[in-house]
Amino acid sequence: MANYDVIVVGGGNAAFCAALAATEAGAKVVVLEAASEDESGGNSRFTAGAMRVVYNGVDDIKTLVPDLSQQEIDTTDFGTYTQDQFYDDMARVTQYRTDPNLCELLVTRSFDTLNWMRQKGIRFVPIYGRQAFKIEGKFKFWGGLTIESVGGGPGLVDMLTAAAKKNGIEVRYETRATDLVMDGGRVVGVKIRENGKLSELMGKSVVLACGGFEANTEWRTRYLGPGWDLAKVRGSRFNTGEGIRMALAIGASPYGNWSGCHAVGWDMNAPEFGDLAVGDQFQKHSYPFAVMVNAAGKRFVDEAPISATTRMPSTAGSSLSSRGSSRGRSGIRRPSICSATSIASVRSPR
Repeated sequence: MANYDVIVVGGGNAAFCAALAATEAGAKVVVLEAASEDESGGNSRFTAGAMRVVYNGVDDIKTLVPDLSQQEIDTTDFGTYTQDQFYDDMARVTQYRTDPNLCELLVTRSFDTLNWMRQKGIRFVPIYGRQAFKIEGKFKFWGGLTIESVGGGPGLVDMLTAAAKKNGIEVRYETRATDLVMDGGRVVGVKIRENGKLSELMGKSVVLACGGFEANTEWRTRYLGPGWDLAKVRGSRFNTGEGIRMALAIGASPYGNWSGCHAVGWDMNAPEFGDLAVGDQFQKHSYPFAVMVNAAGKRFVDEAPISATTRMPSTAGSSLSSRGSSRGRSGIRRPSICSATSIASVRSPR
C-alpha cells in the first residue's frame, strides 16, 4: 500500500498542472490516468491548444513566446486582450452565469499561470493558422485568442507528461479510481482498479481532475434530456463522470450548470469519439465535420482541422480557408457534445 502526499485523479491539463504545483511545494505526487498512454490526456488531447490569456502588448507575448522572431514582431499587430475584455467575454458566453470568484481567478491569474506553465516546459506559439487575418500588411488576431500550445492538444499532453516525469511525478496509466477512501469525515485515499485488480492508495490529499460526464450516455440523458444518448462525443471516451460520482457519494454538493454543454453541428456518420491520427511532427485529431455554411448558404470555413504547427507569418493564411474537405458531408443530423458543465465541490466538515 503506497502512501502519497497528493493523489491526482485524471491525466489532462488541469490534473498535470495540479500535480506540478504540488511537487513544486515538495509533495510526493502520483497521477492516476484511466486511459492507456496512447489515449491519455482526457479532453485536453482533443483541444486545438488555444489559450485565452490577458496580455497588454507584444512584450507580454514575448514573455510567453520567448523565441518570437523579429519577422513575426514586424509583421504582426498583436494588440491587447485586457482584463475587461476577458470579463466581458466570460459574461457574454455564459449569459452572466459565470461564478464571480472563479471568473476573477481565471482572468486575473491567466498570464501568470501560462508563464508558470512555460517555465515548466510548455511551449506556446501565436495562432497564425486559424486566428489571424492580414489587414493592411499586418496580421491581426481575433476572438481574444492569440497563442496556443505547440502541437495543439496532443502536444500539450506530451509536454505536460514530460514535465511531470522530469519532476519525479509517478504516472500510472490504465488505472481507474473507483471510490474515495474515508476516515471519519476525511478523504484519505482512493480505491483503484489496475490490471484487473482492486487495491487502495493512501494520500494526505486527493485532487479530482478527471473531467465531466459527456461520455456517459445514461448521465447525458438524465441531465441534458431525451435524445442526448445519441449525441456524438467530440473527445475522450474516458470522461464518464466517475470523479463526480465519487464526490457525490461522500456528500459533496452538486454545483454548476448540469443541463448545459458545448455542442456543435456534427455528421451523423462520424465515429462515436474523436479520431486520432499521427501527423509528421505531432499527433493531431481528425474530426469528420459536416459542411458548415453561413446564413446565406455559403461555405466560410474549412471543416478539416488546421495543424497546430503552423508558425511563421510568411506561411500563414490571410483569411479563413474556403477550400473543400474530402471528409465533409452535407447532412447534419446529430449534435456533438464536447463536455458537460458539472462540478462537485467537497466541503470539509467543521
